[in-house]
Amino acid sequence: MQTRFIRSSLLTTGCAPARLGMLALCAALAACAAPGGQPGKAGPGAQAQAPARQAVLRRDLAPGLYELVVADGDVFVASSGKSFKADEGGAIYRLDPDTLETRAVIQTDRKPYGLAYDARTDTLYAGNTLNGIVQAIDLKAGKAANYRLGQVKAKGGVEHVRQIALDEAGDRMFVTNPDTAGKVWIVDLKRGVILHTLSGLRKWPAGAAYDPAANRLYIGQGGDYGVTVIDPDSGKILRRFALDGAEPFLVNVALDGTGARLFGADANSGRLVVFDTATGRVLATTPVGESALDVRYNPVRNEIYVSNRGTSRAHPMGTGAITVIDGTTYAVKARHDLPAHPNSLALSADGQVLFATIKGPHDDKHPAYRADGMEGVVRIDLRE
Repeated sequence: MQTRFIRSSLLTTGCAPARLGMLALCAALAACAAPGGQPGKAGPGAQAQAPARQAVLRRDLAPGLYELVVADGDVFVASSGKSFKADEGGAIYRLDPDTLETRAVIQTDRKPYGLAYDARTDTLYAGNTLNGIVQAIDLKAGKAANYRLGQVKAKGGVEHVRQIALDEAGDRMFVTNPDTAGKVWIVDLKRGVILHTLSGLRKWPAGAAYDPAANRLYIGQGGDYGVTVIDPDSGKILRRFALDGAEPFLVNVALDGTGARLFGADANSGRLVVFDTATGRVLATTPVGESALDVRYNPVRNEIYVSNRGTSRAHPMGTGAITVIDGTTYAVKARHDLPAHPNSLALSADGQVLFATIKGPHDDKHPAYRADGMEGVVRIDLRE
């Protein structure tokens, strides 16, 4: 595999190209925030009581919400806006993790969809899916760099980027391209070069998870197998994990705390799939509902969380949920019904709070349809 370099014209640093700015919290956004609870009554000599903790706190935030991450102590949420026009901008909202109130807004020239965070460098990575670009935002310096990965396709349009996974210690970024003959890009962040472009991975390379201990990259996808295992040093495919039954689509994947198990959200069958990473054997499957989407493993509580949108072409009026699954028995422990379409998931640093974005339906006949396109963020206290 030949090394490809990002030319200087494609790697842009500084504030000007990205229109990056931290905006103050405006009154309109503050008014939209859901309350965290009723304050206690304070009489003479009485101490103010802390707001009552809500098990599930939900806030309508903005149109076009997609991925979210917990970073620098706050929750960052990508908003692409109401339209799908690639030449229009978007925003990344910085939220208080306890109240979901907006602390700041990062305005971007391009629409952000995927998000990842490097704690060592305090850098937020935003995938501009429609433009084939990943934007690196330095949260301390307020500067941005653009990594152009997707190229113009022969039949028009640009190769899309989707999932971003990071090797923080190795200064590498892994990005998927979910095309019918998709790609994976492996980028050296320190030098600003593309180390490997893995082409022709067949159908829909979408999800990505990296195991730093074993130095293995796992790609969830569709077709006649569900997972591709990659050596990121050589850029070589090591093996593939097959799935029986209907054609799978592991749209997102996650590893357990040791790297021994890989969890996949199979959108086509509406199930969680658990693999043994040493053998590729399927250890378990757990039904979660139509259109399974995101998956997270929580080593603190030994739980697995899977979001499902709850809708399909056959059932366009459905709504979805977030399912909590035991990390040992793979039995369902709880289910949070969250109309209309739960999307992306993120965990707090202490493993006690789960955050999710909630998509709205596009069909105006759906009971949850909103003409303003507003979508929500949910905070779930896992201790309740």
